[in-house]
Amino acid sequence: MTYSELDDLKSAWQTLSRNLERQNALTLHQLRENKLTRFRSGFRPLVTGQVIQLACGVLLSIVAARFWAGHLGVAHLMIYGISLHLYGLMLIIFAARDLFLIRRLDYAAPVLTLQKQVAELRRWHLQSALWFGIAGCFIWIPLLFVIFYALGADVWVRNPAVVGWNVLSGFVCLGIFYGIVRWAWRPGSERFAERLEESSAGRAVHRAQSVLDEIERFERE
Repeated sequence: MTYSELDDLKSAWQTLSRNLERQNALTLHQLRENKLTRFRSGFRPLVTGQVIQLACGVLLSIVAARFWAGHLGVAHLMIYGISLHLYGLMLIIFAARDLFLIRRLDYAAPVLTLQKQVAELRRWHLQSALWFGIAGCFIWIPLLFVIFYALGADVWVRNPAVVGWNVLSGFVCLGIFYGIVRWAWRPGSERFAERLEESSAGRAVHRAQSVLDEIERFERE
């Protein structure tokens, strides 16, 4: 083989190598775009749910504020109304924080940056689940008594013992909730803890993390 033929062969290999690099880059870009499209669309149900939660929070806050403001001086009715009002504000604040974290996601950023942003969203969901779990043990009590009051029965006045039993039930619910969380932290309960975390974080966040992991594996390979 002559020197000229070797030079032509070397040039051909270099051209082929450049073409393969371009093809790999194009394939990676297409895969990344497809995965990111799936990544973005996966948050739509979560966004819809948070918008609904925000609207429910606003509605509950308005109704509850009108209720306790209309019963100034009646302590137990004010307690009912203020409790529901605070829960409505909680719905608003938590939904707004969720929407902010989702909107802040930078889809053009490197995968590592997106993974950190999704991890922050996941931590927020876990914290939210904890607070909603605690609040949920008690918030049904004032809601129930407000409904009874609207139907013409003031349970606090007619039978205060019923109120006491319902409050006790709330603490029982709280104890059960605490027991579930403590059980998840025990050695040997890792699978249960993982399922509990996935449920608390939400399906959309879990899917988003899986998509980013797929992109990261493909880029490494």
